[in-house]
Amino acid sequence: MSGTEIFGLITGMLGGLALFMFGMNVMSDTLTQLAGGKLSGLIDKITANRFAGWAFGTILSVFVQSSVTTVMVVGLVNSGIMTVAQSASVTIGANLGTTATAWLLSLNSLGGSFWLQLLKPSSFTPFLAIGGVVFLMFAKGDKQRSIGTIVVGFSVMMIGMDMMSDSVAPLQNVPAFNQMMLRATNPFIGVLVGIACTLMIQSSAAAIGILQALAMSVGVTYGMAIPIVCGAQLGTCLTAILASLSGGNKGKRAALFHLSYNLIRNTIFLIAFSILSGMFNFAFLSQKSGAVGIAAFHTLINLVGSAVFLPLTRPLVKLVHVILPFNAAEKEEEADTLTILNPLFLQNPAFAIDQVRTASFMLADVVQEYYDAYLDMIDKNLDEKSEEMKHLDTKADHYVSQIRKYCIRLSEHRMHDADARNLAFLSSVVNNCAETADKIGFMEESFTGLKKKGDSFSEEARKDLSTFGSAVQEILEATVHDYATQNTRLAGTVQVYREIITDLLGRINRRNVRRLHNGECSPDGSRAFSEICTGYERIIDRCDSIARHILLNAGEKAPEPTQEQYERIKALFNDKFSELE
Repeated sequence: MSGTEIFGLITGMLGGLALFMFGMNVMSDTLTQLAGGKLSGLIDKITANRFAGWAFGTILSVFVQSSVTTVMVVGLVNSGIMTVAQSASVTIGANLGTTATAWLLSLNSLGGSFWLQLLKPSSFTPFLAIGGVVFLMFAKGDKQRSIGTIVVGFSVMMIGMDMMSDSVAPLQNVPAFNQMMLRATNPFIGVLVGIACTLMIQSSAAAIGILQALAMSVGVTYGMAIPIVCGAQLGTCLTAILASLSGGNKGKRAALFHLSYNLIRNTIFLIAFSILSGMFNFAFLSQKSGAVGIAAFHTLINLVGSAVFLPLTRPLVKLVHVILPFNAAEKEEEADTLTILNPLFLQNPAFAIDQVRTASFMLADVVQEYYDAYLDMIDKNLDEKSEEMKHLDTKADHYVSQIRKYCIRLSEHRMHDADARNLAFLSSVVNNCAETADKIGFMEESFTGLKKKGDSFSEEARKDLSTFGSAVQEILEATVHDYATQNTRLAGTVQVYREIITDLLGRINRRNVRRLHNGECSPDGSRAFSEICTGYERIIDRCDSIARHILLNAGEKAPEPTQEQYERIKALFNDKFSELE
């Protein structure tokens, strides 16, 4: 071959590969983003049954790359949403589902009648591409634009496949290349070629696509194709392994299962196949496989693997736990870290936002527990905050820090407008929870600081603080509950609660002034009392803000309570705290 021909071959191959990989990633990422927010609610139910989990992994990988599925599985296991046992069946299914890509690419090898030619992607891809571009240009909604992106991604992928096939066609007349391909009939060399190719482009589907392009242009025998396909399936395990390195041991176990399954399955097959081939000298190994033959073998080995290993997932999971056992440090890390905020999910904003929402629920619960512990300190008149309060204070700060950092990283990714609004809503709720925790800490310092000075509240003052604190507790509990359930009913009555709290604050301030005037408390005690009451009022403000954000996110206006509802709420509330009269 001349220098010009070699240069044309290289540029055509690289250009085709670039388009193929770009189209595949665009299509896969968009499909994942469309489904991402709905997956978390389905995963736990689906993976409870191993056969349902296998079917889920198979179907998901038909539409997105298996590497995307396995990386998602690693993230879900690392976050505690799935166990390694639940992920096992999904991983086995993902290996089977990805074979659909090879069948799709094999359509380009169709020949014969005009109608068969129409089934070739190269025949209808230009029309799909035009349709996708029109969708992108004129669609108004995010969902329509996503559909256009998927169609364009598919079209670009198929165009890249054609470019690769056309560019390598001249190689069929190059003796040196044919000699090199013959070496791949050695199973060991073929496996290494498949692994190396997959490692370079980080996709087994793309590696097998290149092999199919060669099969359509220069001819690839079954003896060459079989070990290369096996090697490609081993090489794809690196993606999950690399993804697991950023997380804890749970994610590493999921990646280790993926590696174990592919290693054991392909090793057993290659050893058995080599022995049988040596005994019976299979004639078909020297025949050209074609793109369809490669797709058929790729599917066959995964179908057999599913049938053999799906019932054996428990022993394989036990093997993984023997290789990478649990330890005390792992349990401590799990207690202090919001593992659901996994960096792997950032590539799928809709799913990541769902995890932020769950994390915000956990934060709200911790803040409520912190407040309950604070009230217990007031009731017991403790000199300093309890170990429980210290733990909850630290935990709340830790959660806030993790969620805020995750939201910042998430905001750097491209997302739909609806997802951006949800992220802003969740960020505001987290900020309100953080401010509530800060106010609790401020009130605790005012209470214990007074005692450190050798001073203390009178019995009546402590009783007033406890009663007022209980009123705030009721509103805080209702707010946390309504936020977790996204219930908009509270939001319409928050203003009523605020008016009642303002009324209560006026009563206890008058009682505080009277105690100071009568010499029943010191100036320091009166100031600390006022600081704590102000803290209570600020917490109600935060509850009001969360309630309004719930309404804003739901697209509703705050329903104004009727006078009858107002009087009934006020009467019920005041009856509970009538001792402040």
